[in-house]
Amino acid sequence: MNILIESGATKSTCIGYSDRCTFFSYKTTGINATYATKGEIFAVFEKLILENRVVADKVENIRYYGAGCFNKTNAEKVKEVLTSLFQNANIEVFSDLYAACHALCKNNSGFVGILGTGAGSCFYDGETITQKAPSLGWLLGDEGSGTHIGKLFVTEYLKDKLELEILQDFEKTFSVSKPLVLEQIYQQPKPQHFFASIPPFLLKHIEKPQIKQIVETSFQNFFDKQIEHYQTFPHPWFFCGSIAFYFQKTLVEVATKNNIKIEKIIPDCAEHL
Repeated sequence: MNILIESGATKSTCIGYSDRCTFFSYKTTGINATYATKGEIFAVFEKLILENRVVADKVENIRYYGAGCFNKTNAEKVKEVLTSLFQNANIEVFSDLYAACHALCKNNSGFVGILGTGAGSCFYDGETITQKAPSLGWLLGDEGSGTHIGKLFVTEYLKDKLELEILQDFEKTFSVSKPLVLEQIYQQPKPQHFFASIPPFLLKHIEKPQIKQIVETSFQNFFDKQIEHYQTFPHPWFFCGSIAFYFQKTLVEVATKNNIKIEKIIPDCAEHL
């Protein structure tokens, strides 16, 4: 049996397969190798084995595509954990950017963006990633991501700039008040998860000018960073990720304003790999 794992910061999609059939398709906790400890990674895949009744010694090949794995140290951390669980398997660890490139471009060249919980981009020449824009993570970067959009919205909320209808619906939906939001951000662990949970709520209100402006601002921030890094775009853009997919109307509008052509958008990569 072979296992394909595609892991973003929020969720991981794991598929067990052979040449003839699929044994399981399983979604579990996301992993960003930049932030996750070996123990946390181990727990995710131990659960994968138990819940899908995987005989670890019988697994022959594992392809892992994950957030944070463009960094070689992070990739090695993930590989060490997988090796400890699947001792007979041939294990390859790739960046989630390669998952996007392989799923979206195949053998074609183009600029590839991931807009999900986090954000990233690269230029793929049909075989390898030849350029990659700096990724500063959720605290200092990730423009265009769910986390970034959530941060922009919360900033407006805390500054008393939201329309009353949106403010009331937000507090009701999330059972929060300003003191609770501040506690969530500054006193609770992993505040980025709170920010990233907000975009589905915003999608419900996307036709309201104030909400659309927040999303447009985040996407414009993303493209500003891409223009700054790549200078010109002689090839089209390809996107994957929940934010790119569910907010694609706004993403395409902002791209068009910047004379950027988007060729294709998919919600996730696993099924296309």
